[in-house]
Amino acid sequence: MKSSINVAVIGAGIVGASIGFYLSRMGAGVTIFEKNEPASGASGHSFAWINSFNKTPRSYHEFNHNSMERWARFERLLNHDIGLKWGGNACFTTSDSDGHRLKQNIERLQSWGYPARLIEKSELADLEPGLKIPSISAAGYTWADGHVMPERVVKACINRIIETGGRILIDTYVDSIQQNSSSVYVITDKEKHEFDVAVIAAGVNSTELGGSLNLKLPQRVSPGVVIKTDPMSNLLKSLSVLQIISGEGEEHQIHIRQDKDGVVMIGMGSQEHELTDDSQSHAENLLLSASRYIPELKNTKAIPIPVGYRPMPVDDHPIIGFSQKAPNVYVALMHSGVTLAPIVGELASIEITGSGIVETLSPYRPSRFSHI
Repeated sequence: MKSSINVAVIGAGIVGASIGFYLSRMGAGVTIFEKNEPASGASGHSFAWINSFNKTPRSYHEFNHNSMERWARFERLLNHDIGLKWGGNACFTTSDSDGHRLKQNIERLQSWGYPARLIEKSELADLEPGLKIPSISAAGYTWADGHVMPERVVKACINRIIETGGRILIDTYVDSIQQNSSSVYVITDKEKHEFDVAVIAAGVNSTELGGSLNLKLPQRVSPGVVIKTDPMSNLLKSLSVLQIISGEGEEHQIHIRQDKDGVVMIGMGSQEHELTDDSQSHAENLLLSASRYIPELKNTKAIPIPVGYRPMPVDDHPIIGFSQKAPNVYVALMHSGVTLAPIVGELASIEITGSGIVETLSPYRPSRFSHI
């Protein structure tokens, strides 16, 4: 179905860009507002692992798994090299307690129909011959996982939006949103813009924007730190992601991936690990820890990235949909935005254009916070 509605999307991260892209495919007029540069927020800091490895409960796991399956089609629709790399995720631990939890996690994933199995040390070595593998307690392999380069995805989406007559307003800060019975107004530091619908996809700034409409979008502060290297030759031969869940005394949980341009990204911890140390010394220590397992990393240098703040609803699950308090305003606030971008972009565009109500999104409505 084609739509003629005029939509403002506030935020040019991967979620906002995906929604704008799918809306433009449905004929909507799309204007994206971005306070800085596209992909300059959480998307630009994301490790960008496409997965449903630790997503619970089962309904949320399946939501993420369903989005994983859409990534290949999303890439075809964009018709652009977005750095999408499949190859799976392998993880291992030297700790017996972590090994027990990993085995339980793999069993859960298998029972839910996710491509996952335990592997031996020899299989891990076959996957990545350059790994220096210690004595391990357990190792797992989820071969459907991948990663992507979010800044390329955002750029491709914006290019396609512009090709269909849409606009991108960068360096444009949105102060507030106002509405009446038929229209919504985006108030910037420059002027007032009228639309049929506004989409709040502003990441950590979504809560403040929702507040201008008395719309409650509670988040917790969730900083995260990753580092990069200079481009290197093919470091990970087959995997898209490698995780050391617990190693030999250094930081708990290191994850490593390599982009198509050769840049290696290394992170520490999970979304529950909230880190703010983006110093050069921390970056060098993290690179040293990773090089204990991938010795080739000793031949590069650590490049720290300023701490990034991840969108994180207080219950860790997405907030997606319209609200009775703001019937012309659609919310798209979530962690795991990289994994979820294709499914949220497609399903949200169906709801925004009035083409239908998507039952799949019902657990994630803003109304669940109305009592706060």
